[in-house]
Amino acid sequence: MSTVDYIVAIPARYASTRLAAKPLALVDGKPMIVKVCEKALESSAKEVIACVDHPLVVEALEPLAKENKRLVICMTSQAPRSGTERIAEMLKLKNISGDTIVVNVQGDEPLITKDHIDEVASLLARSGANMSTLCNPITNITDVFDPNCVKVVMDKDNFALYFSRTPIPYERDNFAQGMDKVTKLEFKHYHHIGIYGYKADTIIDYLNREPAAIEQAESLEQLRLLHYGMKIAVATTDRPPETGVDTLSDLERVNRIFEAQAKQ
Repeated sequence: MSTVDYIVAIPARYASTRLAAKPLALVDGKPMIVKVCEKALESSAKEVIACVDHPLVVEALEPLAKENKRLVICMTSQAPRSGTERIAEMLKLKNISGDTIVVNVQGDEPLITKDHIDEVASLLARSGANMSTLCNPITNITDVFDPNCVKVVMDKDNFALYFSRTPIPYERDNFAQGMDKVTKLEFKHYHHIGIYGYKADTIIDYLNREPAAIEQAESLEQLRLLHYGMKIAVATTDRPPETGVDTLSDLERVNRIFEAQAKQ
């Protein structure tokens, strides 16, 4: 049980391009946004704030909010272009204090666990970093070369040095023969898990800064913080959450996982 005082913010956009009305897609028989909020409510957060942009999503969440007073529904506008911007809008609407620790849990991560959420909050508090996040060791060679699998390298104190969609560290001698001929990894590689902890004022500061070239090149928001000299603390977990829901096939995969868990 985490002793850190923090809140969870869950941004969810109704008009997803790859999966229509994604927050309402059924996961384990419930709208996905409801399932994610239930998972977040299992954590030690003092409050879970769903940052939504559609009345149908509000309607889906209202029964859970009545049942659990720690869940707050915040209606945001259509303007935010990212989950980060949506959370920033919520922070202003709710007048959240700048020193509040916020854990950003994506609205399409129904398999996130309370342990992941609590760990990110406590890591931020104990590290003194501007941001905290998680990673897990990569064991599958193809993941190292997969641009959809974001990699991270850390320094000796477990602060992020860089995030990339390309293989980092690049094993010069091993990879020189071509990725199709690599039979084993000679160095440790880590997959970045997209859950973040930060102070409320860090996210406002982040959005007030110009995007960095490396951020735009890699299409990775967290690189803006590194560009401006901020610190990102990274904890390693051996029990990473399953990847989230972007497509219909993802939705089917996640439902199969819940069905398997129900049979255990």
